[in-house]
Amino acid sequence: MKKLSIHQIELLTFFYNGGIVEFCTSVSPKLGDYHFPAEKPIKFSKTVFFSLVRIGLLKETKEEMEFGIRWSNFSISKKGMKLHNELEGRYENA
Repeated sequence: MKKLSIHQIELLTFFYNGGIVEFCTSVSPKLGDYHFPAEKPIKFSKTVFFSLVRIGLLKETKEEMEFGIRWSNFSISKKGMKLHNELEGRYENA
C-alpha cells in the first residue's frame, strides 16, 4: 500500500474515533452531497475521502432511503482499523 498523506491519516483518525459520514448516492440533484450526523472533522475533502474508500480503508455500512433519495453511511473498515493501529504504534515507538 502506498504511503498515506497527512490529510488521509487525519481523516482516517476521525473515522477510527467513531466518525460517520452520509453521502447521497442517488442520481438526483443531491448526488455527492454529504453530511455528518454527529461530529464533523476539522477538515473534509471529498478527494481524500474517496481515496480512502478506493483503497478499502473506509466502507459503506448502511443505506437509507429518504424521500426517494438514497443516502449511504460510510465508516472505517477492518483494514482501516488495522492500518490505523499500525500507524499509531509507529508514532508511539518513534
